[in-house]
Amino acid sequence: NYLMKKSKFKKNNSFTIIDCTLRDGGYYNSWDFPIAIVDDYLIAMSAANVDFVEIGFRFLNNDGYKGPYAFSTEKYLKNLKIPNDLKLGVMVNGSDLYTDIGWKKAIVKLFPEPADNSPIKLVRFACHFHETPNALLAAKWLSGRGYLVGLNLMQITERSKNEIIQFCKSLSNFPIE
Repeated sequence: NYLMKKSKFKKNNSFTIIDCTLRDGGYYNSWDFPIAIVDDYLIAMSAANVDFVEIGFRFLNNDGYKGPYAFSTEKYLKNLKIPNDLKLGVMVNGSDLYTDIGWKKAIVKLFPEPADNSPIKLVRFACHFHETPNALLAAKWLSGRGYLVGLNLMQITERSKNEIIQFCKSLSNFPIE
């Protein structure tokens, strides 16, 4: 509730709907969806008044075969037929910000374009608590480039209520939606 009061997502007391079917479903087909199916899916999500479709990931490394929605590159996504009223998002694993090149070079590599030049408008970080420091720094950088940023805390049930409350209060210093 504390964060929802500060959120840019909130639209006149209505819900913001984020569909994660393609990103989550990619675990079953290595994020290798035919482009025609994705185009049809985006049209269906627009018709259903979905606000954002999380199209896939932006993985930093390619270990083994992964389809185009595991990387969701700017060039590839610009080939999609994205309805005007639908926005795209991607997920980034917080662990990808802990590499030998550092979080800043990693996030610049993953998001070379500002949001105005990208089909991506929302970036969600999937993080364990210990991965949040770099994700929050990356969130600040992305927000400065016009992206909306979300944080998906993994294994949150392993934390106490007080830890969660304190962490959420600390997010007020960062541009997390």
